[in-house]
Amino acid sequence: MAILRRWYVAIALFMALILDGVLAYNLQTFIFHRSFSGSCWLTVVGITLIALCDDKNDANIWLCLGLGIIADLYYLGIIGIYTVAFPLICFFIEKSARFLPEVFWFRLLICLVTYLCVSVYVFLMLNLTGLIQLSFASFTHSILPNLLWCLILAICTYWFWVRRAGDYRFLKKEY
Repeated sequence: MAILRRWYVAIALFMALILDGVLAYNLQTFIFHRSFSGSCWLTVVGITLIALCDDKNDANIWLCLGLGIIADLYYLGIIGIYTVAFPLICFFIEKSARFLPEVFWFRLLICLVTYLCVSVYVFLMLNLTGLIQLSFASFTHSILPNLLWCLILAICTYWFWVRRAGDYRFLKKEY
């Protein structure tokens, strides 16, 4: 059972990835409208909060790389966009978390900024590769719904991610 505890964070992030797809599919009439659209990325919220809480564990970066490959294959069918984004999120947040206050509101703000950065990155990469053809104006209309969706996901799952990162550090033999 101790070996399984070392993998709780990975299992939780993988389940969040699956839940992202399920929520996006089932809530598509609510999330996607003619004038705006939102992105459901519980995985980004999870990666952000885990990197903030477990900032000295470099194994999280490798976990995010593997999760990025799975996300690319799951969502896009090509490897590259999430494979780069997820480890970079984890790396930059882990390196800066040592200097940031460990307060709920500040972590929520970091989640919002990270969610926005990932939204911009994914929009730019999908447009550059030609997978989508959206104008920048349509993207700007989706910023507010994305931040609102991130706020909901972060508030609803904050304690879950903090507990996972604090009690069950990925691949650490502390049990």
